[in-house]
Amino acid sequence: MKKSHTRIGAKRAVRHPLFTPAALSAAIMLASSDVLAQAALEEVIVTSRRTMETLQTTPISVVAISGDDLQTKGISDLGTMSAFVPNVVAGTGMGNSGYATFSIRGIGSGQGWVYQEGSVGIYIDDVYYPRASGALLDVIDVEQIEVLRGPQGTLFGKNTSGGAIRYVTTKPEFGEFTGFFRGVVGSYDRRDVNGAVNIPLTDTLSSRITVASLQRDGFVTNLRHGEKMGNMDVTSARAQLRWQDGPWDVNFSVDTIETSNNGVARVIPRRNTTDAFPGLLEQRTGIPYDPSVTGDKFKVEGGTLPERNTTESFGVTLHAEYEFNNGYVLRSISGYRDNEATGRNDWDLSDFDLYHMDQDIEFSNWSQEFQFDSSFLDDRLNIVSGFYYMFEEATFNNYRVNPTVPVGGLLEFIDLETTTVALFSQATYELTDDLSLTLGLRWSKDDKEFFSAYGPLTGENEGDWESVTSRIGLDYQITPDVMIYASAAQGYKSGGFNNRPNPNLPNNGILPYDPEELWTYEVGFRSDFWDNRVRLNMTYFYTDFKDIQTSAPTVLFVNGEYSIVQLTENAAGADIQGIEFELAVAVTENLTINASGGWTDGEYSDTDGASAINKNTPLARTPEYSYTLGASYFQPLASGAELSYNVDYGWKDKQFTHDSATAGFYLPSYGLLNARVTYREPGGRWSLALVGTNLTDKYYKVSGFGGNPTEGFFGFEQADLGRPREVGVELTVEF
Repeated sequence: MKKSHTRIGAKRAVRHPLFTPAALSAAIMLASSDVLAQAALEEVIVTSRRTMETLQTTPISVVAISGDDLQTKGISDLGTMSAFVPNVVAGTGMGNSGYATFSIRGIGSGQGWVYQEGSVGIYIDDVYYPRASGALLDVIDVEQIEVLRGPQGTLFGKNTSGGAIRYVTTKPEFGEFTGFFRGVVGSYDRRDVNGAVNIPLTDTLSSRITVASLQRDGFVTNLRHGEKMGNMDVTSARAQLRWQDGPWDVNFSVDTIETSNNGVARVIPRRNTTDAFPGLLEQRTGIPYDPSVTGDKFKVEGGTLPERNTTESFGVTLHAEYEFNNGYVLRSISGYRDNEATGRNDWDLSDFDLYHMDQDIEFSNWSQEFQFDSSFLDDRLNIVSGFYYMFEEATFNNYRVNPTVPVGGLLEFIDLETTTVALFSQATYELTDDLSLTLGLRWSKDDKEFFSAYGPLTGENEGDWESVTSRIGLDYQITPDVMIYASAAQGYKSGGFNNRPNPNLPNNGILPYDPEELWTYEVGFRSDFWDNRVRLNMTYFYTDFKDIQTSAPTVLFVNGEYSIVQLTENAAGADIQGIEFELAVAVTENLTINASGGWTDGEYSDTDGASAINKNTPLARTPEYSYTLGASYFQPLASGAELSYNVDYGWKDKQFTHDSATAGFYLPSYGLLNARVTYREPGGRWSLALVGTNLTDKYYKVSGFGGNPTEGFFGFEQADLGRPREVGVELTVEF
């Protein structure tokens, strides 16, 4: 049975793929056979291997979430999405809600510092988003989001050792003037307005304009400043032009995003006077440190520094695709992004100047990728090959105040320039009509120039890191509806430089650390049965992780003062294994139930020379269990209108927050229940929905810092909170 591959730019019918397909097979036995005969699950299309193919024939672990599903499940950004994707975790970093940290299968990013690379690649319309700042993207006019679990080191390359998240926007269509308007009002003075309009200009030229304004109040009271921390104010706009004529398909996009808040929604559950920071504070000022906390779940003392976080992002993307007469496709992907972020954060939120950071971060990058899709031997051999180039400059200004630095604080400055080049090729050969072999190879090189200033000390360094990553896999189509596969894939994350100058060390302490490397072995099956009424997918993986980049506290002597700083070292290996499953059941034509789950078991196998971890230290951002449950029901009315009901529950096990025992602590397990009831009028032109998120009003933590009571030195525990229960009314008008 020969597989079909379609070029990415080809037009296709609109589909509504199921998210984390699911459910209890027993439900099927409760429905009569004549009703079941009408039920069927819809086909899910993904482009995770740079070609268009069905999810059920793709031999990697992928979760595909359509734009419609994102809306019905109450998913507003990549952070809330992770609660409903097993073995995937997203949170905030650096005490700033605009900074994202992602982890997939226990392999994740650091705290979002400029000098750190990520382990999960974020791609917006296949253009790499290189930094944590602003990466918790809001879901606005999205066609689909794909989460690729496991290393994608051949086709995607750049820092995707944990996996990749592909954010695919809705593109202009031809033929009709269409669009939508959506408004939401709800809890915490929520006021969301967004919409898009599709404007055909000629038979071959079309445009699409998308705008959004998202606002809601915070929910943690700052007692000192009288503000509600955790508010949201987002404005964004995107304009696209698409030209499609004969073999050409070209899409040009410009977008801008601005966000702001008056502080992360966080509390201070614990203070400890015996830690290093409070002791130094009292020694310097003579004022004893007050360890008291409010004890209120949604109140903090307030701190001495009013908090503000902002991001401004501007991006340009050009996709150009040409299909030759023989079916070969040449694709060009060009991208530019400029991002500026500010963060004024009083991390300890006390009446003492214990730990302040006043930051300005800016990065700009442009990239160019060429892909060539070809097929040979009667289409039995399909090859995707390409070249990738990216240049990025990132700067970081930070005025740091804490007891370990001279009175008045220290100014910290970092400038990093990175040049990345890569060549890649991946081939899939159909050995028989049912058995296929995939081989992939990627060579990449990262060149970095690094400069750092910390108070009066400066240092610089430059270096390069090369890698060759590979993939080998076999997949076998046992029947038209059942496929099994096995694969081995390499992952790689670039090395870098420590950022704190130290005159007592070589090169003033600006010393390199090595890349991370891993092999992931994976077996799985994809199956549809009972006339496409049931879909069951399962995956087992094992990862051998080497040279893990971990944070270690180090004492630094600066200008006559001792300073405790976090440095990066390669001092660990880990073994990680796990299972993922997705199950979907079309019980009737109108009722679909679903469930998915993940299990991850990871532990350090080698910590020789590590400063801040041992074999008993948990892997950061690695909940052992996670699962989702959900159901969708559509009820046609006699008038021709329709009612639909959606309910979804996502649960995450407890997880450790940091890759250092001194800075990390456990976030308790939590579950989120979202629901939606929608009335759609007979003509389908408008709909009205009652929406609710976190309906059980679960008090839960999404990130944290400095909380280990036995090994900490910061004097406090900071916990970032998820939003409480919220309900709202949503009006959508389509034209």
